[in-house]
Amino acid sequence: MNEKLSLKEIADWQLKSEATEVKLPSVQRGFVWKSQQVEDLWDSILREYPIGSFLMQQTGETFYLMDGQQRATSIFLGHFNPYTNTDETKAWSIKGELPIVWIDIDPNEKPDASKYSVRVTTRSHPWGYKAKNNWEKLSVTDRRNALEIFRKHPDNKNCGYTSFNNTTVFPYDSRLPLPLSFFIDAQDTYQVLEKIDMYLPDYFCTKFGGFSNKKAFLEILNTQHKENIKEILHATKKGLSKYVNYDIVADAVLQEEVDHENPTLFVRINSSGTTLTGDDLIYSIYKATFAESKDLVENAGMGFIAPTQTISLASRLVWSELNGYKYPRKMNVRDFQKIIKEENFRNTLKSLISKDNNSGIHSLFKTAITILSCRGNSLFKGEIPPILIKQFIKTSQDLFLFLLCWLQKHGCTISESEQLQIVAKLLSFSWFSFANTPKLWEEITEISFWEKPLNQYLWWNGKDGIHFLLPPDMIRHYYEQDIVERLFLEHETEKHQHRWGLWEEGVGMKIKEYYSKIKSESIEIEKANEYFWKFIGQIKENKSLILFAQRDYINSEFGDYNQMETLEDTNAPWDWDHIYPNSWVYNMKYCAPVIRDWVNSNGNFRAISLEQNRSESNNLSPKARLTENSNRNISFIENNDWKFWQNIDGRILNDKAENYFRAITTRMINIYEKFWHDLEINKFIKH
Repeated sequence: MNEKLSLKEIADWQLKSEATEVKLPSVQRGFVWKSQQVEDLWDSILREYPIGSFLMQQTGETFYLMDGQQRATSIFLGHFNPYTNTDETKAWSIKGELPIVWIDIDPNEKPDASKYSVRVTTRSHPWGYKAKNNWEKLSVTDRRNALEIFRKHPDNKNCGYTSFNNTTVFPYDSRLPLPLSFFIDAQDTYQVLEKIDMYLPDYFCTKFGGFSNKKAFLEILNTQHKENIKEILHATKKGLSKYVNYDIVADAVLQEEVDHENPTLFVRINSSGTTLTGDDLIYSIYKATFAESKDLVENAGMGFIAPTQTISLASRLVWSELNGYKYPRKMNVRDFQKIIKEENFRNTLKSLISKDNNSGIHSLFKTAITILSCRGNSLFKGEIPPILIKQFIKTSQDLFLFLLCWLQKHGCTISESEQLQIVAKLLSFSWFSFANTPKLWEEITEISFWEKPLNQYLWWNGKDGIHFLLPPDMIRHYYEQDIVERLFLEHETEKHQHRWGLWEEGVGMKIKEYYSKIKSESIEIEKANEYFWKFIGQIKENKSLILFAQRDYINSEFGDYNQMETLEDTNAPWDWDHIYPNSWVYNMKYCAPVIRDWVNSNGNFRAISLEQNRSESNNLSPKARLTENSNRNISFIENNDWKFWQNIDGRILNDKAENYFRAITTRMINIYEKFWHDLEINKFIKH
């Protein structure tokens, strides 16, 4: 290898993966940079800024990249031409359609700190992000307009946009974007124009370009923008002419790592740059110890569990098994570095992960995920959407681990009713803030654990238990009281400040009595008040409940999609649409407080696809959004809340917000009732 690296050499590590002498070591994690970081790196390259050195490990004729993977992959993506892709190209850590790097040669906007408007299109954002604020997703209208254009390609007509081929899409919020690879591969302006004519789709057009197809685009470039092309071509050649330094790790250092089977060097290198989590580093240590298990680990999670989580869960599972199924606290890097040296733990972990698909960790994961999905359960209508399962595993890892441990210990066949009990209990714990998971391990030896009532876990000391799960009818009757409506609507009264608490009259007293009955002790009104408003906070804001209620629609439209990390992830293939527009609430001179109180509550949100979300500019009234019966069905609008929504045909400009309050609170309770009813939660509350 040369003394210094050209950017083309770095790109060839993945463009010509079989021929290259540089490989990615097993200790490395995946590609984690966001589009914005890729864009910023290429802006730096084109401005001839230094981009840092690389760190290598040499073994014979092969070099292993110890530090610099994110930059190397970003450089590769800029060189990657999807229109001329060959079998030689194999991205190290990106599966499926690769992101494409573009550059707008005459942008209308660009990030404040950037000289060049570098753009990235991805599988989840085939239209790219915003031109100026390049971390923000496009508006609903812009995404829908882009989608309408992309569907002109015959391959895109009958599939979801996350399945679009990367050669059929382009950054929409732009003027004159071109793939960066066109400039890298071309020698002059003519060759750039030739590539445009040869490769870009005929329907190519952008938001600010002023052209409607590729032919018109080429005409504009030929007559008005040859100098822009020449300028970018010059900047590209100059940027790519720079070389990057690299260092080789000394053999003595590497030998120490091997002798101790402890990749301390990698851990310390990666404590700077893009932050790794403890699970990332533990996974890297595992791969360094059992390099041959890498593929098994990556396949075990079935798309629901990341390799880093797989190792974390498997390690804790093994520790629990070897210690009489005690609670296995989450390991930090030092814990794992120490315990992986213990022969019994090491061999058991390797065995658990190395077994085939019918045993070991893969089988446990498959069983647990099947249970959580409720797929094929005749007692449950439909199935739990994949994204809810993934979200549960990610955010409630201890609860998922408890299920794995219980399955491993008891290994019994699960009936349909038992499956429903497991799902009901786990989701109740997860969605209603159970905070003392170690307590569950005290009962892991009991095969009948899932049948036991939830009473003992209900908020027993003010912080550890789950929130009291109230019967939906009781909540409904509470909010239907005139006094409660007035608490929210008549905001000038002194009582308004206590609107979220439990009103002591009428149904409020029945709720207090219910708490006392469930707890088998007298509950004071102050404590009942705390129980109530914290519970209402959960059913008001936990969007998992919305997806559960809309699960038939979510599964029919997005059933194969679980690539989000959180429910707020911008990779979501649906929109969180406000039924009463939030544009009618914020930055408005006057807005009744009750409207602000509830606009971002579950009762006012629905998950809906771009194609079906017709709320142009976020200004359609609730009545207009929901007039069609089919739209109400997919949005989980019931008759008892529609009767209020249909009376809201414009922005509420006075305090007459009764329909708004009734519509949102009724739908919020309906959403919660779906959870309560379908999972038979009432069977877990012992009166």
